[in-house]
Amino acid sequence: MESGVDLNLLRTLVIVCESKNLKLAAVRLGVTESAVSKQLSRLSEQLNEVLFERTPNGLEPTAYTRLLLPDIQSALKSIQTALNKKTFDPRQFQGTLTIALPLITLDKFGKQLFQTLKQALPQSKIILSTWNSTTLSSIINGEIIMGVHFWNSDIPGEIHLRNITDDEFVVAIAKSHAASDFNEVKTWPFIMLRSSGWNDHHSPYYEKFVNLGTTFNFEYQLDSPQLAYQFMSKEKVAMLTTLKNMPDDLKRIPTPDASRLQVKLSSYTTLANRSNPLHLFLHKKLVEVFSSKSKGPASHR
Repeated sequence: MESGVDLNLLRTLVIVCESKNLKLAAVRLGVTESAVSKQLSRLSEQLNEVLFERTPNGLEPTAYTRLLLPDIQSALKSIQTALNKKTFDPRQFQGTLTIALPLITLDKFGKQLFQTLKQALPQSKIILSTWNSTTLSSIINGEIIMGVHFWNSDIPGEIHLRNITDDEFVVAIAKSHAASDFNEVKTWPFIMLRSSGWNDHHSPYYEKFVNLGTTFNFEYQLDSPQLAYQFMSKEKVAMLTTLKNMPDDLKRIPTPDASRLQVKLSSYTTLANRSNPLHLFLHKKLVEVFSSKSKGPASHR
């Protein structure tokens, strides 16, 4: 019997029980009175039971229908609750959320991001980790819920990208140095700040300068942004970075227009989670954090 019952007809049964009138039930269901009658007939045939009796007061459910009704109502309510779980209450979420960011971005935005997420998801455990060569695979297998890095089209098909904010690569030096001319700064030693896991084997921004006939002397190769800033504050050293990641004590050196490289800071999630309410909520918070601090791309002056 179970396999032969059209479960869609059970909602009609409940509404007719509540209405005791085919016409009223038809209005609630958005169909004709005849359609409701046919649905009840089909359900009666499938169950091999009489479901209603016509009385002067309207349709009255039989003893069989009254016996089934509470369980059917409960089951339909459970189904509706399951379908409504798309609604996400961040204050009730209790899971662990691991988000990976480049170290330079983590250094600048980590505290604000942690505080923003903890305030929005007070019962969750927030872990901010450094983006590395295994981050993409960790996102795919669920160990990392979301990554933050620049847009990169050369990624596995299981990854979904969503734009957080626009950014731009720049040449930067410490504000304590008087230099402001690119022709002077390009002769300085440069810092290569390594970021594992994103364009490991080439630098699109530096390649623009090479194509224009300009090369830099990358005397320093560092993993630590803070160490890089210490060198820059004391010596005439330049670095390639982005406007969003540039700390307040650095300044941008105007470069030729042809060398400009605008990028999109993006969230990385699995394709299967692109419409997940939790992931959408986290992305929204990322947009808030990265749009509230620092300057976006600006024109050369």
